[in-house]
Formats: sequence, C-alpha cells, structure tokens
Amino acid sequence: MAKAKPGLDEMVDRVIDNPAYDMFGGYHLFLRRVTIPIILILIAMMVYTFLSGYFSDDLTLILTALVTGLSVGPILGLERFFGERRLRS
Repeated sequence: MAKAKPGLDEMVDRVIDNPAYDMFGGYHLFLRRVTIPIILILIAMMVYTFLSGYFSDDLTLILTALVTGLSVGPILGLERFFGERRLRS
C-alpha cells in the first residue's frame, strides 16, 4: 500500500525536531530563510549599480540576473561549509 502524504503539522514537527537545524544556536532556519535572500538582493543591487554606467538598461538587467543566479551556488556552498565546520568544532 502507498504511504499517505504527511500533513503540514507533521512536516513542521520534523523540521523543528531535526537536529541539523540546531546549528548556530538555533538560528540556522533564520539564516537560510532570511539572510541568504538578503545577501542575494544586495549582490543584485551592487551588480546593477556597477553595470548601469557601462551598459544599456536591458543588458544591465540581464547581466545582473545572470551574476546573481550564478552566485546562488557559492552562497549555499559557503553556508554548508560553515555549518559543517561548526559541527566539527
């Protein structure tokens, strides 16, 4: 028989009780949900401001989206690196 999908309450309980989210003194969820998007927004604003003097508006938007999108992987990698380093110490 197929397993029933867990309800929202069960999923929230699994996330809250997950020991992986106890890193950084319980601030790990805050860091993933709030800080990383803010960092991405700041990167996009800095890239757009820097490139706006050199390229047209359309090309500046495309390049900003490209650079910001390419920075998602390294930011998540750094977050994982710091989390693993924190768990080892």
